Amino acid sequence: MQVSIERLGNEQTPIVIIDDAHPQPEQLVRAARNSQWLRENPYYPGMRAQVPADYLSPLLEKVADALEQAYDLDTRNGLASAAITNAFCCYSMVTKPPTELQPIQSLPHFDATHGRQLAMLHYLCDKPFRGTAFFRHRESGFENILDDRVTAYQAQAGKHLEQVQPGYASECGDWYEKVGEVEARFNRVTFYPASLLHSGIVGRTERLSDNAVQGRLTITGFIDLTNKLNW
Repeated sequence: MQVSIERLGNEQTPIVIIDDAHPQPEQLVRAARNSQWLRENPYYPGMRAQVPADYLSPLLEKVADALEQAYDLDTRNGLASAAITNAFCCYSMVTKPPTELQPIQSLPHFDATHGRQLAMLHYLCDKPFRGTAFFRHRESGFENILDDRVTAYQAQAGKHLEQVQPGYASECGDWYEKVGEVEARFNRVTFYPASLLHSGIVGRTERLSDNAVQGRLTITGFIDLTNKLNW
């Protein structure tokens, strides 16, 4: 297992990157292949499925040192850690071509504004698929969208919706600046605050598939915390 911590942008947001994170990633792919996939979220441009019940807790225990170093977050007891109030994760596979995205799907997004949620992304795919990019909104200067920023940000970002061209945050360079990127690599896991603006990187010529073995297969997760993230 190889661990690195990077700090992004003006806000120096830490992201944790862990290679060779799971001891048997091929088993995760086989389980995904045999799962029941659903298109249940109109905002997510793909499909989702349940992960094995024993997936998340051992992973949180394994990466505890890195999470403590980056966020002062103790996960040594996995899901039973006092620092965690709730957690959710699922297989996720982007299948929607960039040209079919709605305007709101074509801008970088955030997942929570209260500051007490950590996002996780486990890549079970490799090249030629690309990874995840993180952004700064040029007009506001915001990189993390928190409660005291969300109203101002939404008012400013909402003006872009009439002009944005369909694409996975690739056509919005006039409004957003990329501050960092994590490349997709098989069995790589990254953690980052759920308030951080981000988008999957999917090119217009990229071949997306609904086959778990051939597609852009990931596990996405959200860990709700007792206290706000610190860095």
